[in-house]
Amino acid sequence: METRVGTAADDREFEGYLAHTRHAFGKVPYDHATLRAHGVSAVAVRGTQVLGGGLFLPFDQHFGGRPVPSGGVAWLAVAPWERGAGLARRLTEEGTDRLRAEHGAVLACAWTPAPGLYRRWGWEAAAVASSYVLHPAELPAPRSRFETVRPDEAACARLRNVLGPGWNGTVRRPGWWHGWKQRTTPGALTLGVLRRGGEGADGADGELAGYATVTVEPHRPWGVAAVVHDLWHAELDALPALLAAIGARSPQVREIRFRRSVLPRPSPLPWVLDRYAVREDGWYPWMLQLLDVPAALQARGWEPRTRGAVRLEVVRPEGRAEPYALTFEEGRMQARRGSIPSARTVRLPSSTLAAWYAGGLPLRHAARLGTAAGDVRDLDLLDALVAGPAPWLPESF
Repeated sequence: METRVGTAADDREFEGYLAHTRHAFGKVPYDHATLRAHGVSAVAVRGTQVLGGGLFLPFDQHFGGRPVPSGGVAWLAVAPWERGAGLARRLTEEGTDRLRAEHGAVLACAWTPAPGLYRRWGWEAAAVASSYVLHPAELPAPRSRFETVRPDEAACARLRNVLGPGWNGTVRRPGWWHGWKQRTTPGALTLGVLRRGGEGADGADGELAGYATVTVEPHRPWGVAAVVHDLWHAELDALPALLAAIGARSPQVREIRFRRSVLPRPSPLPWVLDRYAVREDGWYPWMLQLLDVPAALQARGWEPRTRGAVRLEVVRPEGRAEPYALTFEEGRMQARRGSIPSARTVRLPSSTLAAWYAGGLPLRHAARLGTAAGDVRDLDLLDALVAGPAPWLPESF
C-alpha cells in the first residue's frame, strides 16, 4: 500500500503524529497548536495508520548582517518499525518544499543529534552548541553603573534587533514567538540591566544594556538552580551585572545553568569571571541546508571589501553537479546558473557549501578534509567573503 506524505487530513492524523513524538522524545511539541497554526506540518500515512510527521516553522535568519528567508525543521518523528525506509527524508523534503513555496524560504535549519543522516540529504553542521553551569560564588562584583530592571518585550526586541545581525544564524523572531515562549516556559522571569542615567526602566527612554529570561528548578540536596533560557548583552561589561541579577533572584540559588546555545560558542565567560570554575557540556549541532542556492547566495551579506568572480560547482547528494557563476563586490553577490569563461572552478558538496555559508567551515579547512576542491587562491577569496560574523543559533524549537 502506498504511503502518502503531506498535510494532515484531519485532527486524527495530527494526533497520530503527536503519538510518535511521545515515543521519540518522551513528550509532545510545546504548545503544538501554535506551531501548527503558524508553521507547516507534514505527516506520513499508509491507509489509516500514521507513520510519522514533522513541524516546519517559517522565520528569517541573519547571515552576513542581513535577514534571509528561512525555516526550522522541528519534532521530526517516524515510527520505530518504519525507520530506515526513507520516510524521514520524504517528510523533511515535503516540509522544506512547502516552506520554500508558501513562505519564500531559501534556507532551512534543524537541531539534530544525527548529523550524518542530514548530511546524506545535503545538509551540514554549522556549529555545535554547549550548555554551561557556574556557581554564584564565582561571579565577579557587578559594576555600579548598571541597575536591574524588568524590561518589556518591546525593549528586549529592540536590543535583539541591534545585536542579532552580528551573528550568522540568529532568528528574527516572528510576532507569535514571544507569546509561544511565554506559554511553554511557565514561571519565567525576564530581568534586564539598564545603564545608570537612563530615564525609562522599560528601556524605551534609557539604554537597555542586556536582559536574561530565567526559571528556577530544584537543586539537590537543597536550594534551586537558576536556568537561563535567553540572554543578550550589548557589551561585555553588562554581563557581570546580568549574572548578578540572575544569582540574586533567590537567596537559595546554588548554581546558574545556561541552556544549550543560550551562549555562543566560545562563550564570553572566560573574559568576565575572576575564577573560571565553569562546567561546559557539549550538545549536538544545528544543521543548515540551502534550499535555493542562487537565491540564498544573493540574499546573504558578504564582506564588502572582497570582490571578484568564481565558478562554483555544487555537487548534490545523488551526484549531480550544478554550475554557478558568482560575481561579488561591495557586500553583494550575483549568482546565476552556468559558467564564467576562463574562470577556475571550486567544487563543493552541497553540505560543505551550507557549512561555509554559515561561517562554520572555511574552505581552506574543508580542502584539507577532502570536502572541497579548487585553487587555493579561489578558496582564500571565498573564505574572505565570509569573514566577520560567527555562527550562533540561540533559539530552541
